[in-house]
Amino acid sequence: MKKSILTVALDEETFERILPILSRSDLAVQRTSQAADALTLARRERQHMVVCRYPLPDMKLREFLTNLRETKSASKSSSLLLLTIPEMATEAGVGAVGGPFLVFSGQEPLGSLGEGAAHLLQVAPRYAPRISARLRLSVDQGSEPHRGWVANLSKSGMLVTDVPMLPVGAKCSFEFDLPHGEVIRGRGEVVRHAKPRRERFTGFGIRFVEFDEGCEDSLLAWCEAEGE
Repeated sequence: MKKSILTVALDEETFERILPILSRSDLAVQRTSQAADALTLARRERQHMVVCRYPLPDMKLREFLTNLRETKSASKSSSLLLLTIPEMATEAGVGAVGGPFLVFSGQEPLGSLGEGAAHLLQVAPRYAPRISARLRLSVDQGSEPHRGWVANLSKSGMLVTDVPMLPVGAKCSFEFDLPHGEVIRGRGEVVRHAKPRRERFTGFGIRFVEFDEGCEDSLLAWCEAEGE
């Protein structure tokens, strides 16, 4: 049975960053932009974990949690994962009362977030596999490709390095080899820049938009085999 996850008020960059953690086959994820909408859903349908931005845009955290954990709520026993900035981490922790929780301020490595989320859900942690795959990346059709490396790979995207930095929102074509030699081709969009102090390399994240025929199936099969 899948574990239900509800995200609340996460901006697109934050959601894309934690997507490798949430896009497991044993998790079912729903998104809401407002705390009030999240409460309506969570009180009706059980959520195993609620992932919130702190502060919430339309409600105090304590008010949200009081309603979430009210006796008649279907999600009264859900765990809470709070995503905030370092300056507000202590404040967020003070407000997170009434059940298991974790505050992630962005200073910790992504692997720590994955371990923490897995602990809250009582499931085994999984990570986007770290690989060393040769990458060929083109910004415009017919342009000379840049050559670099895929550093992290998941079903939804990849982190790349040793290529010229592209702006967030840039569209690109990619080609890389899986470790067993199969070539994956397709198109993607740059969704974020890596933060060297946190991720220990310079590069950027690409969200997969479409694949050449057969490539998506090959990638999914490889990710499943790797336990991603």
